[in-house]
Amino acid sequence: MSTAVTTVIFNGAHKKTMDLDITLSMTAGQCLEWLKQAGWLPGDWEFKCEVSSTGEEWTELGHQVVLADVIQGDGALIRIWPY
Repeated sequence: MSTAVTTVIFNGAHKKTMDLDITLSMTAGQCLEWLKQAGWLPGDWEFKCEVSSTGEEWTELGHQVVLADVIQGDGALIRIWPY
């Protein structure tokens, strides 16, 4: 599987949620940059990411983690926090 439909949740001042077909060969850092370039995230902020398959247990992602290593199919959630 090279892509997965993933719910991306941005927990900034205004919470945003979007379902995206994400390329799993990207790293978490590349995904953040992609979202910045698309105008979905502020370009001058730093972020941390977490991933969950159920929304109950969350695992923090380093920016170098390849998404295919932590997302096994459609329905995963990525939560993004500014810091």
